[in-house]
Amino acid sequence: MKIGLFGGTLNPVHIGHLRSAEEVREAVGLDSVWFIPAGTPPHKKREELVPWEHRMAMVRLAVSGNPFFRGVDLEPEKAGCSYTVDTLRELAARALPGQEFFFIMGSDAFLDVRQWKEYSALVDYASIVVMGRHGDRWDSVRDVLVRAFPGHQPDDAAMSYSSPGMGDIILVNVTDIDISSTEIRNRLAAGRSVRYLVPEETEKYMNRNDLYIREKTGGSVSDRGDIEPEYAARRIAREIHDNKGEDITILDVRGISAFADFFIIAHGRSSRHVQGIAGKIKKALSREKIKCRAIEGEDDGKWILMDYEDCVVHIFYEPVREFYDLEGLWHEAPRLEWQADS
Repeated sequence: MKIGLFGGTLNPVHIGHLRSAEEVREAVGLDSVWFIPAGTPPHKKREELVPWEHRMAMVRLAVSGNPFFRGVDLEPEKAGCSYTVDTLRELAARALPGQEFFFIMGSDAFLDVRQWKEYSALVDYASIVVMGRHGDRWDSVRDVLVRAFPGHQPDDAAMSYSSPGMGDIILVNVTDIDISSTEIRNRLAAGRSVRYLVPEETEKYMNRNDLYIREKTGGSVSDRGDIEPEYAARRIAREIHDNKGEDITILDVRGISAFADFFIIAHGRSSRHVQGIAGKIKKALSREKIKCRAIEGEDDGKWILMDYEDCVVHIFYEPVREFYDLEGLWHEAPRLEWQADS
């Protein structure tokens, strides 16, 4: 029996995960795909994750309509961080006769595989299936592959690599569905719909349990008691301006939003520019004891959301801002006037 292992934080699971897994199942001829939400992944901040129990419940709801998919609750049994090699080793030790495992991962993750714990041992316990979009960075993937797994030799099409006594490494093209868990979390935090991005039952579960919704706690944006939210909003806007952020808007959502008083919205010219702006905001405001309680989207820089309790900051890459149109969504909110030198 050929079993695919689809791991990751799945925070939350979405349609892109499910469609990619289905295409891998067909391409490789898998009998089943197990979705395994990570317990405590080493590369994620704890505050970015909802509890494992919620992520596991969402996975089970998401896969319930596919007889080839299963949600498997392996990760919580571990103490400490969840490392892939440990999971594969444990599964191999538990395997029934005839079971063969195929660990599924994205091409972006594979490019960093040499940073993983005991990466060369992965193929001792499973084959690796690398998913990528058609024409997407396969040359870079192959460069990493031959360095990380030098004993594996390609077939004629160079889409499968094998080595005696070890699992294969298989490259699979999947449909480009540009959805990310970060995007879904940001949309929910901004009060926007995620319909058709996640399975319907998963969406209902998130709504019932208020997942990824930032609610006001009554605290201050600062560890000091003398920082007013309006001052913080203007201060953040000035910092964005000083770092060449563009089209800066402050929306006064007091009485409209349950989780913030002000939204500060701006964009940068590139993902790197967006990342730079966010980093400068966090550093500059921390000097004034204005604490950023959470930040999401830093890795790709398309939409970075910064939680300053009563102030929520949205820094976009310009085309992404136009697509989501938060100003249009919150059109009833008045704009707070501010000056760059105030």
